[in-house]
Amino acid sequence: MTTKNKKTLFLISGILTGIVFISSIFDSEPGSLFGSIWLFRLGWLIMTVSSFASYYNIKKSEKESS
Repeated sequence: MTTKNKKTLFLISGILTGIVFISSIFDSEPGSLFGSIWLFRLGWLIMTVSSFASYYNIKKSEKESS
């Protein structure tokens, strides 16, 4: 998988997990993970942040190599 494909994949996954995280905050009857809604939300937040961090790291390394 090329760097451009990975960068795009991380951006898309960051956006999608961010949407799930935000919708879980506004959901009146949210789903749960191991019985705790906050653990569920924390998991989605961690996935969102890690996806965007990976995206920016790849973007930064592309700029440095240019």
